[in-house]
Amino acid sequence: MPNLSNLYLTDNFLQSIPEQLNTHTNIKVLDVRKNLLTTINSLIRNWADQMQANHGMTLYLDGNAFICNCDNLDFIRWIHTTKVDLDSRSYKCQLSNGSVTDTLTAYNSFSELFADCKSTMWLTFASTLLSTCITIALLLLLYSKRWKIAFSIYGVIRRTIEKKVRKTYQFDVYISYEGEIVNWIKDVLAPKLEDEWGLTMCIKDRDFLIGESLLDTEAECIKNSRYIIFLITPEFKSSRDCLFELDRAKYEKVTKKLDKIIVITKDIIVTDIPYEFSYIWNYAYVVQWPKEEEDLNDTWRRLEMLLTDCQVQNKKIAQ
Repeated sequence: MPNLSNLYLTDNFLQSIPEQLNTHTNIKVLDVRKNLLTTINSLIRNWADQMQANHGMTLYLDGNAFICNCDNLDFIRWIHTTKVDLDSRSYKCQLSNGSVTDTLTAYNSFSELFADCKSTMWLTFASTLLSTCITIALLLLLYSKRWKIAFSIYGVIRRTIEKKVRKTYQFDVYISYEGEIVNWIKDVLAPKLEDEWGLTMCIKDRDFLIGESLLDTEAECIKNSRYIIFLITPEFKSSRDCLFELDRAKYEKVTKKLDKIIVITKDIIVTDIPYEFSYIWNYAYVVQWPKEEEDLNDTWRRLEMLLTDCQVQNKKIAQ
């Protein structure tokens, strides 16, 4: 599409602007509102500036999950210095401490909000230099004992692989939700996953025993699940319990015990998704539940591919 001039990509759960756009030299309007962008990388920024210099360019960015931190300083400056025609110079963004501000406030309070960035840079440099010296010394030591270390590493790798092969789960899917959507889960989602696809689900309103600690039970069930599904509805936003499940899922994902995090959005727009989810977009799979009946088949197929892409084996563990 060499003559493409206007490109509209709103409401697409984009986590970044495709870098392939830099090969298009006729773009005059790019609309990426209401996606999941946390920043815009230097390649796309430079490309946008070039488009502005060539023939003028309008860029729509509102409704994204931008982050205002040390890593994004160049992006924050660019918003307020670029000649590209933006839909705003003040976009909502989240600071490193979790509070929400906007890019205009962050830009005007640069010295106050990002005072630690330079000190962090020098600390990183000093740490890198020290680490390099230590590394060289260790390499010399390791070289002298290379054969003994090689056999030790071989033993560790073998035990790790054996442990991975034996990895078992109590549940295929743990589902996080809030409110009356549990009726939809029991009547629509569970029959499809359990009866048709042969998966085991953990639904707290159905499977949790009365009297046990809720948080402890949630943590244990997430730990013993292959996947977790976050069913985000309007009621989900006000649930602190669901945010605990999100924190637990992030921990289990980092420790390699959780294979996939799947986010299903139902009756909610992208901008209303809790900000805390912006930290998992890089490794989460998003499924937007359709409002129209004719789109359901494609959605079910996508969900089935995510949940059944590998054989389920030895799921049950001793209790």
